[in-house]
Formats: sequence, C-alpha cells, structure tokens
Amino acid sequence: MNALVGLRGKLIYCHHLPLTELAMKLELDLVLEAFHDFERAKRLGSLSEEYFRESATIYLNQEDASSIGVKEGDVVEVSSRHGSVKVRARIRGDVKRGLAFMPPAPHAMALLGPSESPSVIRVQVSKSSGEPTSLATLFTS
Repeated sequence: MNALVGLRGKLIYCHHLPLTELAMKLELDLVLEAFHDFERAKRLGSLSEEYFRESATIYLNQEDASSIGVKEGDVVEVSSRHGSVKVRARIRGDVKRGLAFMPPAPHAMALLGPSESPSVIRVQVSKSSGEPTSLATLFTS
C-alpha cells in the first residue's frame, strides 16, 4: 500500500521495495511550454547536442526536488500513463510547488498519448541514474 504525503505535489512512498531501496516518487502537474525559447531551438537544430541537453530537461521547485533527494543536474525519471523518459533536473526558484515544466520537445512528447495534446499532464518524478533518454531512442520507439 502507498502512503501519500504533501499538498499539491504528492510524495508517494512505494512500500513494496525493501527499506534499503525505498523508492520515492513525486506526483506533479507537468506544464509543456514555459522556459522554452522556440527561436533558439530553431537556430540550434533538432539534432544538435545543445538541443538535446535543453530538451532533456525538467524544471522543478526546490522543495519538491529536495523531497525526493534530487539536486541540480541529477537524472530523474518522468512517467505518465503513456510513457516514461529520463531527463536532467533543473531547480528554479520561480517554479511553484506541485508543478514542473518541460519544453515541448521529444522528451515531453513521449509522455503524451497518440491523440493527446494537452499543455498540462499528471506525471510522477523519481530520482534515477544513468543518462537522459537519447533522441535516437525516442525517435525509434
């Protein structure tokens, strides 16, 4: 059974894991737009390394990030009912608690269903390891 703690951003403790591997996931509303510079993205080109770094990003509130042990630059897994991706966390003081932001790029689009195009979706965020999901993986899935 999972216990939910928190206000708008809910912290979910997954009790089915051993205590040494207690997983924590943060449930948030993900906004697909803010902090994205469309003109800059167009100049960079969708296959450049810099575009990849910028698109494989989630912007989190400091308190939300701290609640799951995430620091600036850590890799996190973002999951929706339609998909899951790994991206780098960026901590911003102007993000309200319970919200997260991702640019409307391949990583965020992988979280949507085939006919969905909402600007806000419900996601779970948890600390992860490894590298962000590659564009090649996203384009071939």
